[in-house]
Amino acid sequence: MTSPANVGSFVVPGTAVAKNDDDNLGRGVTESEHGVVATVVGTLNREDGILFVVQKTDPIREIEAGDVVIGEVNRINAKTAEIRILHVEGKPVRNLPATHLFADIFVAKIVDKFMPSPGDAMRKRDLVRAKIEQLSPMLRAECRSHDDLGVIKAICPACGEYLVASSEVPDVNVVCERCDYVGFRALSNGFGHGYEIPSDSTISKLNRDGERWSNESMAFISKDGERPYLSPLSDHRRGSVHATPKDVAKFLGGLQQGGGRGGGRGGGGQRPRREMHAAKCTMCGTDTKLPFQPTPGIPARCSPCKEKVDNGEASKEELATEREVLNKAREANKETLGMKLFIGGVPYSATEEQLTSIFAAHGELKEVHIAKDRETGKSRGFAFVTYKSHKEGAAAIEALKGTQIEGRKLTIQESKPSGGRDRGGRGRGGGGGGRRQNDRGSGRRDRR
Repeated sequence: MTSPANVGSFVVPGTAVAKNDDDNLGRGVTESEHGVVATVVGTLNREDGILFVVQKTDPIREIEAGDVVIGEVNRINAKTAEIRILHVEGKPVRNLPATHLFADIFVAKIVDKFMPSPGDAMRKRDLVRAKIEQLSPMLRAECRSHDDLGVIKAICPACGEYLVASSEVPDVNVVCERCDYVGFRALSNGFGHGYEIPSDSTISKLNRDGERWSNESMAFISKDGERPYLSPLSDHRRGSVHATPKDVAKFLGGLQQGGGRGGGRGGGGQRPRREMHAAKCTMCGTDTKLPFQPTPGIPARCSPCKEKVDNGEASKEELATEREVLNKAREANKETLGMKLFIGGVPYSATEEQLTSIFAAHGELKEVHIAKDRETGKSRGFAFVTYKSHKEGAAAIEALKGTQIEGRKLTIQESKPSGGRDRGGRGRGGGGGGRRQNDRGSGRRDRR
């Protein structure tokens, strides 16, 4: 049995405490059925005959005027940006009073440049280094007094990729290398470097402090609109998912004069329209149009049905009806479609040429594909082989049972589509946009 803790010992709730006969119990110590025990974390102490625990807690740290803080932009208002304070530089203790958790940065205190609203110089989720200049009645901060103040990290509002500093386009100083978003931020010299700022960093010069906006930019950002703090220039969406507003496309096209980022796409970076194909919804049977050529046996849903499936609102009866329709389509077109085989147990060193030599002996092949890790490019241990003839695919399954490569037995079976995607994730997504399920995530990474 562990001996009771004596004065000076570190205790936690439940620790047995040694008590003298004439001791009185103070804070953090109580009498239990098992004797005297501590009820808090701290150091056991005795003073004037009272036994108590000195709690191990971090003191509340008051923020003072002149403190430099790191904060995350929590809200963009018409004339102020609200930051949630994450850290006070030079004060490692992060316990802050409730009145010092947030600070406002007035639009005129962000950068030495005319800004109609703070949303034109920082956005939600940006990390900002700012200096506290007012404590009461609420915290006020600023980013203008020093080059090290300002945005130190920014996330693309369109796709979530980290933005990088750039001087390629006039009146623009940050770009997204994934989706071609461009915008302006009140940059700190620490932008892209983290909390430690290199002494030779001159990134803040991209803010072009004191310089006037071009006429095109001035005319654009000075538009009030219904939400002036969410200007399309600072938060526009690009690409097939988020279309660039017409006025933004026109503005960017004018700045770039056809030669800047995205100028080759026309319209200031807009994508050309995708070809639409007539189809019949496999769930409800209505006529619709899809941005891909429908394949018999693969879900092709209209927008309302796709939304129901994505939101989990499609009934069991509707899904069962669709499966029946898809099965009939596959059966009716099986010879035209051929047969896709799933090959498991493929050695990681195996090549597509090896698989081709094995499977081509049993029929004409459409495709042989070894699944590979998107990041490393290494084999994932399985593959897909597609025969032009359904009959030849079925015959190959029987003929190649028990086949081994490098001592590993292959698993060979027909690849059945499920939920609009073939096993392994190479099938087309059903409905609406007709894109793969991972098109908005990992699919975009391929464009980098």
